[in-house]
Amino acid sequence: MAMRMTHRWSQRWPRGWQAAWLPVALLVVFGLGNGVRADDLVRSNPPLQSATTALLESEETGYSVISRDVSMALQTAPFKKEPAAGLGKVLRGVLKFGGNASNSIPFLWQKDAGKLFLDLNRNQDLTDDPAGIFSAGAQRQANYLVCTGVRLSFNTPSGMSRILADLTFWDFGRQPMCFAAVRSYWQGKVTLQGRDWQAGLVQNLAENPGSFENGQLLLRPWEERDRQFGADSGSPDAFPFSPNLFVDGHAYALGLISGSQNGEARPSLQFTERATALGELRITGQFIQRLALASGPYLVVLDRPAPIVKVPLGGYGQPKIRLAQGGVEAFCPGSFSRADNWIAVNDKTPVTLAAGGPLNNTVTANRQGRDLRLDYKLLGAGGQAYSLVRHGPAVQPEFAVYKGDKKIASGKFEFG
Repeated sequence: MAMRMTHRWSQRWPRGWQAAWLPVALLVVFGLGNGVRADDLVRSNPPLQSATTALLESEETGYSVISRDVSMALQTAPFKKEPAAGLGKVLRGVLKFGGNASNSIPFLWQKDAGKLFLDLNRNQDLTDDPAGIFSAGAQRQANYLVCTGVRLSFNTPSGMSRILADLTFWDFGRQPMCFAAVRSYWQGKVTLQGRDWQAGLVQNLAENPGSFENGQLLLRPWEERDRQFGADSGSPDAFPFSPNLFVDGHAYALGLISGSQNGEARPSLQFTERATALGELRITGQFIQRLALASGPYLVVLDRPAPIVKVPLGGYGQPKIRLAQGGVEAFCPGSFSRADNWIAVNDKTPVTLAAGGPLNNTVTANRQGRDLRLDYKLLGAGGQAYSLVRHGPAVQPEFAVYKGDKKIASGKFEFG
C-alpha cells in the first residue's frame, strides 16, 4: 500500500502571522541571499559604552498581539445600580484581572437581549459608563458575545495603565468564561551600532495587569515595524523580557524604566552595551531569517545568521526560528526544556546547533481498530516541528492511499 500526498496553493497573500497546517512542497528548495558574513558576528564585544534609551509610545492594532483567559467570579446579588432588566437569563459578576481587587471590573450580561454592561469606572454603578455598553445586534446568540475595542485601565505603581482589548464571553457549560485579546502595545525607535530597531513592550495582563514588569519584549528591525506579530504565537519577534540582550553581535544590559506622565504610566527601555565572554556556535540548517535563543544568561537574537557565530556562554533551549524564501515563511516556536535539544555554549569547543531548513513533509500512520490514523508534521534539519505562516485562508493538506495503481481512499488533514 502506498500513500501519495497532493497540495494546493492559495493565491491570496494578505499580511498575517498565523500558523497554517499547509504543507507546501517544501522538500525544500529554499535558497536565501543577503547572508551576514561570519566576520560580522564572530567578534568580541567592545568595552562598556554609554546607555541608549528608547522612549515608547502606545500603539493600537487591528489584530491581537497576546491573549489571555480572564478569571470570572459570578454573583446573584445586584450591584448598587443596574440598567433596566432585560428578558431572559442574566449573568452578573466580576472580571478578576490579577490579584489586586482594585483592578477587578464588575459586569452584567443580559444574555437573551445580547447586551453586556461593564463597570469601567468601578463604582458599582453599571449605568454611567457609556463606553462599557456592548450589544451583539441582530445576529446575537444567547450564549456568546464579543465586545470589540474595550478600553481597560489598571492601577500600577507607575500610574494608570491602559490596554485596548476585545473581550469574548461565552456560557456553554457549567462555568461561563471570558477571553481577552489584547490589541495594543508600546513601541519606539532605538539605534544600536548605527542600525535602527523597533523596541517595544506588551503589557502583563495576568499577575499585575497593565504593568510592564514580566511582560513581553518586542525587538525587530525598524523596517519591519508594520509587520503583524503575536507575543504568544511562537513568532520570533517577541520574547519574555530579559535584562540581558545579545543582538547584532553586541551584548547589552536591558533596563525597563517605568516612568509616568500626567498620572499615566509611560515606559522606556535603556540599552547599555557591555563586554561578555563568547563561545562559538555552528548552525547547520539553512534559510534562517531569524533565530532567537532564550531561557539562558542572555536573550540572543540572530538575524540571517552566518553558519558560524559567536554568542554569550551558557545553556539555551531549542530556539525560536523563522525561515523565509520566495514569499514562503515557516516558524518553529521553540522550547525551553533541558530534555529538548538543550545546548551549552562554552569557550573551549564549538557547539553545533541543527536548526532551520530544508523542511520535509512527514506523515506517520498508526492503526486504531479498523481505522488508519495519519499524522502530519513539517520537520526541519534538527527534527523540530515547523508551521507555515498563513498569508491567506488555510488550505488543508490532502492525502491519497493506493493499492498498487488503484486509489482506494483519499481525504484531508484537519487541524489539531
